[in-house]
Amino acid sequence: MAPAEDFTRSEGLAGLEALDLYPDLTREELDIRGWRFSQLVAHGYEIEDAMEVAWAVDVDLELARELVAVHGCSSRLAVRILL
Repeated sequence: MAPAEDFTRSEGLAGLEALDLYPDLTREELDIRGWRFSQLVAHGYEIEDAMEVAWAVDVDLELARELVAVHGCSSRLAVRILL
C-alpha cells in the first residue's frame, strides 16, 4: 500500500480510535497517538505500519521518521528495526 499523502490528523485519529484496543486511554493519549500517526504517514509510512509505530510510544519518533524519510528504509523494514 502506498503512503497516504492526503491523510489528515483527524482522519488518523479517527482510524486510531476505531481500532482502539485500549479503552482506558485518555483523550490526550489518543491525541498523541493520532499526532504520531500523522507524522509517520507524512514522512512516508504506509498506513498499517504508521499505526503500529504510533501505538508504540516508547519508540523515538524522530528516529522513526528518519529511517524512512532520510535513510530510505521501507516502512515495513523501519517497523522491524524499531520494534
